[in-house]
Amino acid sequence: MTKNVLFCITGSIAAIKAPFIIRALKDQGFLVTCIVTEAAKKFITPFSLTLLSDNTCYEDLDFWSENNLHINLARTHDILLIAPATANTIAKCATGIANNLMLNCFVAFEGKKVIVPAMHAEMINSKIVQNNIEKCKNMGCLILGPTYGNLLSEDKGEGRMIEPEEIARCITSLQFNKLNLRDKPILITAGGTTEDIDPVRTLSNRSSGKLGESLARLAYINDAKVIVISSHLIENIGYQKVVKISNSNELKQSMDDSMGSIETLIMAAAVSDYLPIYQNQKIRREKQTEILVEKNEDVLSYITKTYEPKITVGFCLQDDINDSKTPFEKLHQKKCNYIIANDSSNIANDKRSYKIYNANSCIDSFKDVSVHEAAYNILKNIS
Repeated sequence: MTKNVLFCITGSIAAIKAPFIIRALKDQGFLVTCIVTEAAKKFITPFSLTLLSDNTCYEDLDFWSENNLHINLARTHDILLIAPATANTIAKCATGIANNLMLNCFVAFEGKKVIVPAMHAEMINSKIVQNNIEKCKNMGCLILGPTYGNLLSEDKGEGRMIEPEEIARCITSLQFNKLNLRDKPILITAGGTTEDIDPVRTLSNRSSGKLGESLARLAYINDAKVIVISSHLIENIGYQKVVKISNSNELKQSMDDSMGSIETLIMAAAVSDYLPIYQNQKIRREKQTEILVEKNEDVLSYITKTYEPKITVGFCLQDDINDSKTPFEKLHQKKCNYIIANDSSNIANDKRSYKIYNANSCIDSFKDVSVHEAAYNILKNIS
């Protein structure tokens, strides 16, 4: 269902990314109306925002030319997004100051509010800003980021606004009903492992990590305490920890380091079934035509045996999704509470067909749903 986003832009250099946020939101099917503050106009023009959004871009002068403009905008939009959000704007949101059009809309708005901070590391890490962010959270605002990266004046550190595409994906995940995940410690693994054959070659699989990343994003949006371990780069939108790994040994070690307080484990990572017998020098094709492998350790079985999490979700890939024997076997062998049975066509696909099994039966089945909806259905069934 199409939703309306009231997109508010404030005076940060990150405002130059506003056009890309608009494009990303429209690509996800949203209708976008922009509000630009006076400070933001130093970086981006109302005219360009109007052209890109296909809707009028409002500024402070409009506040005095149209009766109840702030109320009408608040009532006709489903999500209010402030990106980038400066320290000044966050402070005013936290204390209810409404001295411009955007802040009046914020106070009047009754839907979901999303704040995406952008500032230097010294500012985001200050007690003043952190206290104001906490006040906004307590009022029900969703805070996305900031993340680590390049800042203004060749600085680098925490404070960089998360990327436009990730903002749009988070907004998309807000369309689903609220899940009961508040403060639940969840570990989610994602992506496929890559095992070294020799100094230049690897053995891997085509797992994209999309579903694992969607699960992590949705769990965070629903107030879970999320740790993510992934073979792909994942932007930290507010997770407790993000760990980048490459091979199955690194995955196992990172899970060992993180499982202490975890209640729910979602093992979406595609771990290599085989390990190449490593050759110290590049294999010459004239001398060797075979790659020797050995069975890899079952990382999930090791983790469930060692830590016994309250809820464990495993995944299995099969050629015939209607085959129920394999999911039940894996569920019991790996000591899982749930198994997600995937069709092999799901790999790296934006549409997913799958079945969810518990110890007794297939409890749900879905065909050709988006990755976002697939993540929601899985979390809904286990929460």
